[in-house]
Amino acid sequence: MSNFAHADGQTVVYRTYKTRFIGLFAIVLLNISTGFVWLTYSSALNAAKAYLNTKEMVVNLTTILYFIAFLIMSPVSGWMFEKKGIKYSLLFGAIIQVIGAAIRYIATFVASSPTNPGPRLALTLVGQVIASGAQPFFLNAPPKFAAVWFSEDGRTTATMIGSVANALAAALAQLIIPVITVETDPDTMATSVLLCLVLSVVAVVPVLFTPALPPTPPSPSAAAALEDNVEEPFWISLKKVGSNRQFIILMTLFGTFVGFFNAFSSLITMFTKPFGYTAEESGYFGAAMVVAGLVGAGISGPLMDRTKQFKSVVKTMVPLSTIAYIVFCFVVRKDFFIGIMIVSIFIGFFSFTMLPVVLELGVECTYPVTPASSTSLLWGSGQFFAVIFLFVLQALQNDDKAVETGVNAPLIFIAAICVIASFPVYFFKSPYLRLEAEGRARSNHGHVMVDSKRSLSGDEYGMDEVSLEDIKDVKGAKAV
Repeated sequence: MSNFAHADGQTVVYRTYKTRFIGLFAIVLLNISTGFVWLTYSSALNAAKAYLNTKEMVVNLTTILYFIAFLIMSPVSGWMFEKKGIKYSLLFGAIIQVIGAAIRYIATFVASSPTNPGPRLALTLVGQVIASGAQPFFLNAPPKFAAVWFSEDGRTTATMIGSVANALAAALAQLIIPVITVETDPDTMATSVLLCLVLSVVAVVPVLFTPALPPTPPSPSAAAALEDNVEEPFWISLKKVGSNRQFIILMTLFGTFVGFFNAFSSLITMFTKPFGYTAEESGYFGAAMVVAGLVGAGISGPLMDRTKQFKSVVKTMVPLSTIAYIVFCFVVRKDFFIGIMIVSIFIGFFSFTMLPVVLELGVECTYPVTPASSTSLLWGSGQFFAVIFLFVLQALQNDDKAVETGVNAPLIFIAAICVIASFPVYFFKSPYLRLEAEGRARSNHGHVMVDSKRSLSGDEYGMDEVSLEDIKDVKGAKAV
């Protein structure tokens, strides 16, 4: 849809293009593929231990490597988004992932035994490290892509679709990989590794057909973003975001809950195993969280596009998520599959409902700084906390004590930290800076103006199409 405004013979037009869905599909597919690569081994813990001839801690390291690599590569991805654009950044990440997935598959042809596990294990870890470097390029992309390609009436939904794809992959991986990987036959691990390689290769294709930029911007903030990102170095934007007190509150909140969810998804098998649940059953718990989360995010995205009540949703969902984690401590026991499933559904629904909302809120409270800066710091905080939580939760795990007391210590730790982390959300009071700027720009009709004879619309309206360079040459194209 286009937005028209007329002032003294000049025309202001903002419109969206159908090709934006190609890029969104590419981001979704890339996030799904990286989710499978991420959880390949931890989703089939016993088979992976036998396949790699190693301990459970080393198998969990394949997950931890993803979080560590994210912290290292996230700033790089943000810099590339600003310097090379979304398309070429996604393509770079996709190629890295294919290389890493290919190395992991090559490792399946290397012999491994309890006395000589080194070569296969080394190749697997090298491939995992390379592939994990691609994840920030995919996770950080949705808010940036939505800001450039979607109007204010569709940005949160687009962010939601792109962001939850990774979690969808986590659910699918926890369901599919345990099925195709037989615990009594570790060689079947090769099938899962091959599946991940195929997904990684397929995910490259839609990126090739993704346009680099929209011919014309969909909103005033998009027009300003397309210009300002070229002028302001990414590192300066990152510094501005990091010194924003309201954003720090948001980052701490996001980091804690995303970190716990990532650690929770990675270690769900470890938490439930002492009480007699199999890896396949644990996969159902993880899948229940994600499926319910997709429903929650599917509701919150379009709802926020209509109401813009970002802060209200976050301040409601945070305490509800905390309560769900507390209840989970007491439902994880023997022969209570239904109870665990129900609480897993609530955890997923409450957590995912606020995921796209917080990502968009991060952009709103730091505008006009580029979305890549806020997004990379938000996801980076989630991965940073995930690394810490993974080590702490594994250290706290004691199967014998859990069975004896009926309560698992790591779950108590999660609930306690969630209670502490939930309080700062009530101090978050930032205005919606981007929405306010767009409102002023539209009312003033002065954001992007060209001669009325050269409309900024597309050829489907029978008008001439103007490139981004044309827009940059127009005076007064800055955000108000």
